[in-house]
Amino acid sequence: MTRYFMKFTPLFAAEVQMMTPPRHHPRGSGRIRSSFRYNADDVRCKDCTRYDSGHPCHLNECVCLEERIEAGVVELNTLARECFGGRPFRPLQRRLRDELNRQPFRFFLSDAHRERWTHWKNRCYGMSERNAAALFLLTADEGLWQRVLWHFDSSGFDFPAIRLSGIHPELYSIYQAAKTISVGGDNIVIEDLAFSELVSDRAFRLILGALLLCRYGEVVLNLERKTEEIT
Repeated sequence: MTRYFMKFTPLFAAEVQMMTPPRHHPRGSGRIRSSFRYNADDVRCKDCTRYDSGHPCHLNECVCLEERIEAGVVELNTLARECFGGRPFRPLQRRLRDELNRQPFRFFLSDAHRERWTHWKNRCYGMSERNAAALFLLTADEGLWQRVLWHFDSSGFDFPAIRLSGIHPELYSIYQAAKTISVGGDNIVIEDLAFSELVSDRAFRLILGALLLCRYGEVVLNLERKTEEIT
């Protein structure tokens, strides 16, 4: 590393000029991107300082989850199974398997959904992961979001003030899931997710994404980018 001895003195500019190689052109201010990528050997659990063979970490406690996702050693179906308590009851297990095998999983319905969620989450600094996951659901549809927009801040949502008259049944299930994630309750329970008559396929994917966000944080969004790299 180059060391300048005259830094912070009137002679600093002269020293820089003297130490610059001939015909050297200074590099611009563009972003430097590292070519390093984690692989499976870099993220072995037994090399972790918190490793305990008798008590393996739950994935939501893993301090290297982001790196493990990048290395490709943690998959979405593994996270989803743990998110639902290991082995959910059979109808939900079957629907979860069918959904994950059908097509590459996408957290956001559209670019507009991603932009709405990112914009409002960034504006509400300090929002909890529960409320960020609820916000993920409530920003999925522009019409639903317009009903919610004036009834939330970084501390949460004023659900009693939100008017839902005339709302589409699919959006109602999404809203109730967001409310349950944010404040608790039994507006919608895990068992309801097993039945397409109660929760449509689109709503199921959104709720699954919200539950993953709530449990593991924004790091799970890297799974979507990882899938795009593979495909």
